[in-house]
Amino acid sequence: MGAPAALKSTPSSKPLVFALNGQRVELASVDPATTLLSYIRSETRFKGPKRGCGEGGCGACVVMLARYNPQTKEVKESSVNSCLVMLCSVDGCAITTTEGLCKTRIDFHAVHKRISAFHGSQCGFCTPGMSMAIYGCLKHDQQQQAAQGIESPTRPSCEKLERALQGNICRCTGYRPLLDVCKTFASDVDLEDLGVNTCWTDKAGAKAENLPVYDPKSDPQFPQFLIDELETPEIHSNGNAEHAQLASLDARFTHVESSKEGESERAWVSTSSLADLSAALEALSGRNQKVKLVVGNTSAGYYKDLRQVDVFVDISQIPELLTVRRDARGLELGAATRIAELVDYLEEWSKSSVAEALADHLKKLAGGHVRNWGSVGGNLVMAQKFGFASDVATVLLGAGASVKVVALKGFNADVTELSLEEFLEKGSTLGENRILQSVYIPLESGPTETVFKTFRGAPRPYGNALSFANAAFLVQVSRSEQNRTVVIQTARLAFGAFGTKHAIRALRVEELLKGKSLTLGLVKEAVEVLKTDVVPLEVTPTKDYRVSLVVGFLFDFLNSLLSGEPTLTPTHLFPHIGKQQFTVSDEHYPISQPTSKFQSQNQASGEAVYVDDIPSPPGCLHAAFVLSSEPYAKIKGVDSAAALGSVGAVAYVSASDIPGKNIGIINPFNQEKEPLFVDGIVGYVGQPLGVVVADTYDNARIAAGKVNVNYDTHSVGAPVMTCDDAVTRNSFFSIPPMFVGPPIGDIEKGLSAADFKSSATVSTKSQSHFYMETQTTLAIPDEDGCITIYTASQSIDCVQQVIAVCLGIPIHNVRVITRRLGGAFGGKAFRNQQIAAAVAVAAYKLRRPIRISLDRNTDMQMIGGRFLTKTNYTVGFTKTGKITALKADVLMEAGWFIDATNVLPMTITNSLKKYNYGSMNINYILCKTNNVPKTATRAPGDCEGSAIADAVLDHVASYLGLSGNKVRDVNLHTLESVSQFHGDAVGDANGFTLPIIWNRLKSRLKMEEREEEIEVFNEQSRWIKRGLSMVTCTFHALAASNIATVSIFQDGSIVVEVGGVEMGQGLYTKVRQAVAYCLSPLWNKSKDVDMLGMIRVIQADSLSLPNSFCDGGSTTSEGTCAAAQTACTVLVQRLQPVKEQLAKNQADGMVAWELLCLTAKQMQVDMQSHERWSPVPMASYLVYGVGASEVEVNTLTGETRILATNLIHDGGKSLNPALDIGQIEGAFVMGAGYFLTEDVVRDAKGKLLSDGTWTYKPPTIDTIPQKFNVELYNSPTHKDRIFSSKGIGEPPLTLATSVFSAVRYAIQAARKDYFGGTASGDMFEFSQPATTDKVKSLCGLDNVEQYLEATLKRSKTIPHGKLS
Repeated sequence: MGAPAALKSTPSSKPLVFALNGQRVELASVDPATTLLSYIRSETRFKGPKRGCGEGGCGACVVMLARYNPQTKEVKESSVNSCLVMLCSVDGCAITTTEGLCKTRIDFHAVHKRISAFHGSQCGFCTPGMSMAIYGCLKHDQQQQAAQGIESPTRPSCEKLERALQGNICRCTGYRPLLDVCKTFASDVDLEDLGVNTCWTDKAGAKAENLPVYDPKSDPQFPQFLIDELETPEIHSNGNAEHAQLASLDARFTHVESSKEGESERAWVSTSSLADLSAALEALSGRNQKVKLVVGNTSAGYYKDLRQVDVFVDISQIPELLTVRRDARGLELGAATRIAELVDYLEEWSKSSVAEALADHLKKLAGGHVRNWGSVGGNLVMAQKFGFASDVATVLLGAGASVKVVALKGFNADVTELSLEEFLEKGSTLGENRILQSVYIPLESGPTETVFKTFRGAPRPYGNALSFANAAFLVQVSRSEQNRTVVIQTARLAFGAFGTKHAIRALRVEELLKGKSLTLGLVKEAVEVLKTDVVPLEVTPTKDYRVSLVVGFLFDFLNSLLSGEPTLTPTHLFPHIGKQQFTVSDEHYPISQPTSKFQSQNQASGEAVYVDDIPSPPGCLHAAFVLSSEPYAKIKGVDSAAALGSVGAVAYVSASDIPGKNIGIINPFNQEKEPLFVDGIVGYVGQPLGVVVADTYDNARIAAGKVNVNYDTHSVGAPVMTCDDAVTRNSFFSIPPMFVGPPIGDIEKGLSAADFKSSATVSTKSQSHFYMETQTTLAIPDEDGCITIYTASQSIDCVQQVIAVCLGIPIHNVRVITRRLGGAFGGKAFRNQQIAAAVAVAAYKLRRPIRISLDRNTDMQMIGGRFLTKTNYTVGFTKTGKITALKADVLMEAGWFIDATNVLPMTITNSLKKYNYGSMNINYILCKTNNVPKTATRAPGDCEGSAIADAVLDHVASYLGLSGNKVRDVNLHTLESVSQFHGDAVGDANGFTLPIIWNRLKSRLKMEEREEEIEVFNEQSRWIKRGLSMVTCTFHALAASNIATVSIFQDGSIVVEVGGVEMGQGLYTKVRQAVAYCLSPLWNKSKDVDMLGMIRVIQADSLSLPNSFCDGGSTTSEGTCAAAQTACTVLVQRLQPVKEQLAKNQADGMVAWELLCLTAKQMQVDMQSHERWSPVPMASYLVYGVGASEVEVNTLTGETRILATNLIHDGGKSLNPALDIGQIEGAFVMGAGYFLTEDVVRDAKGKLLSDGTWTYKPPTIDTIPQKFNVELYNSPTHKDRIFSSKGIGEPPLTLATSVFSAVRYAIQAARKDYFGGTASGDMFEFSQPATTDKVKSLCGLDNVEQYLEATLKRSKTIPHGKLS
């Protein structure tokens, strides 16, 4: 190991110099494996770029990278994923983080201000990346126009700005407000169409001058000191020209690491010519070292190999690899050209259908930030050497691209030209010291009509996802208008990503088509031949689906040639639009006002501090978990020797090191306990065995991977992996009867009254939380056996308890602090106790501060997510669709430990009762399996219950051949039935708003007319089908006791502590509004202006505010507001006499707030109140909602697009309608992800395979409704609810069943074509998520072949029109 002597760095090596937020950074020594993100977060004060995924897939780490060209004097700025950019690559660059956009820490940029004004930040963890994505788009557009010499530049389009967020994930907002922020900068926006914001209150104020001003001239500029240095020629110690070339042979940077295994060394070699590169590769030849050629390093997001590389060779500055040459036919560009630059060059190429199609396709590759930094050549080499599922390789192969490969021989270089096909086929046999130099793309083809089109099938239609298959077709045709024939002169058909080593051409199909007149019979023949050309490798997942995709691509293309029209035209999703309706009341001002979220500008600018942003104390170490790799086994031994011999390793901490009890989780609902570390029997893959502690984040992870565990899998028996296994093996947990509930009505009588009875099975899969901030904790030992824990937790009280038990110390010795969470959704309610406790034990043992921040893959493996269900039911119903009885057995998979799943039958039942079944009897079986324990996930149980309920109604509708919406109509609750099903939670008749909002939405959408229009559309459209569904929500909100302390200072400022945690729901904002209102009797409203600005809500602290509970159930905000109200009431009682006394001495009777506070302080009035509020008499109430969604399904690919969603949510009297609408939208979109794209996949042992952004697909901007309308229904005042408000954070998620049901109806229409006849009785099994492969399978994997066969049978004469 170690870099060779020929590449040792020398004292004369040039230091790394760059600018960070305008300040000069000079580093003489750099570890070549360090990423820009790691450097910024560990070595600087800037914490804006977040560690979200480490794969370039979430956008949380985005920064701006600017490069200056001394020859052209141009500056190029690009948004990039700092988690992928190598620190050594930024030499001479200017880096700007979101903090760098601000002139001062309080002078925010227009992007930050507009995000705050349009309510585009909730948890705020993704917001810095969103800010930089929007800013990056603005700068790119400005640069493009400057390069084109446009004197009066215009602003980007709405679509361009929206698509700037393509590479960013937000789990909270649902994206709509962020897209509105984008559009505020657009040239083609109608400001009146934008959503709720604080810039104007009505359409009359929707003017550009009311927006926060954006002046590009005030944006950060490229630093002059860097320009001066870059324009100064490098001075070498020897003027000899040969030395100037050979000097670069020395490693620019080396980094030596010592461990018990010896020394290892990494090196970074900078090359500026092919001769330099040749010499470097020659010096490295024959050595046992891993060498990586680096341009953008974006491949590290997929292959994650940085710490395995010995020598990085930077080839990004070699002129031959950066060449761009245009000729009459096409474009040649160096292999180091960035993919985004290629897109720009293609868009500049006028009137070329090939260039236009290529540019459009490449804009769907990964995210924009990846394209900005990743190189064309790097992508092609990944495809060639590693079989990467490249879109670039396929589309360039289809376009007829060729490449130049250079063989490096000393100072000479032999260049060979190859077709791209030849290059790809060579794979790893290309030869040593041969590199890709350039790519030539033909864009013009002469006088013959040329048709070029590309295709891709992927989980997301507009990018940021690998293709399941892709294709590019180029044909030259001649047409005869007289007899309407199309003759294919030549054809070039490229296919890739379908399960092959690299993109290929379908040569036999090309030969078949060549010179022939296109007919339907020829299309059929081409399809059959194609299936022999395109054969996925045996190990390829979803092989049949991928073959079906490529068949669909070819059919789509040939059909459009034959007809002269597109075979199908999916609805374009950009720009997105939406309306928000709500009522604002001044009765409890400032409650009910749509104010911006507290500290949202700080979140956007990166100034908001999350746990992992807290600076490491001196001597701080890092921990990483060691997890089980077996689902069920006895541990025979754990060997940590290799781990402790690893670089930077300090200790291995396991069960034997726990000073107290080996307990890692205590569930507050059922007091169930789980061990912290395994000590004996392993129960699932991913169960913690211990933690390795090391000096850095990376070293801890590497060392943890070296712990060797010896398992005995034979003596314990086979694992239980599924619910069916659990039933067979009798492996169950008990469920307390109080959580099940009694039957409703007489089930046997109900079944007897039915005209029909039908039985079926419906299953629901899991869902990962995918909060943007992974589990993180910092533990700091203190004096006297005490410890302070900073952790991202929904329940600091639980964390405090479990750590005290683990360490064997009193609870008062444990201080837990949480300021804010970067998202949670239930995943930080219970499971995070284990993470915090593990770090606490390690810190307690070593007496050193220790922190942990789980990488995305580990986080998803350890935190189990939503539980799975399998429901066998029998339903009785009449001819009209009225259900008379529902009887069901629900299997729930808990995993190895019970967590809170034995409580959830209650929430499933409550959600199931959203329709009137006449009678209902539900039985639950809680299965114990050898899988990771499942836990609370947003709307736990309610989501699953809603899915089951709507599956039952869809089943009835399908059985009878009726509209599902009509079936829901006849089973809608009446006041009598809802009281029978939900009891006292219903309240009085005035509060039963479900029928009102149901009919309101039906009328608004003209549902029956729209259903008829969709039916006509589906009859006329063969390959695009639409569906429409409208559903209800009845959510049981259970208010929980909460606490608050309100303290007033002599200057009038106020600080509030509450028992809830801010995790994006706007809790602190609502508390400020509540406090401002509750103290208003003391304020002089005519003089005192910004009282909200005087109120600060501070972090949750388990010592200053002990005995809190857990955030959840959608009622924490109202509970904390109630507690704050109670505390304020006490303060008003104390201060009112003081105010009255002061008023006597004022001529106008008015008392200034500051004077009142100062006087009270001088009079020694206690200006702090601590109170607990308990929900008496009304602890439970119903939240009603209705939602309708219209979707479009592409039956050739299985892709689903949500065309429109309309929601009405009864939020009572909203505490803050802007925040509540954001919660509604975010919850619904998370639900849409659950039902459409988020597929949790595990292997046979239960190991999670969908453990990151490459394999798990939360919604992005292209998977949300194109039209998204939300109304907050203003229901009557209720004296027993806090300011008459209702829970908001979880209920709307259940309305996403409207999307799933709509997809079902679209599939039903497709199956009607496929099978013939009507949809009546087509009760196909359909379980979420509705992934593209599942949808396509249900529409018919061979629907193209079946259509061709049927059409040819019907007529021997082939029409030359559109093949419908």
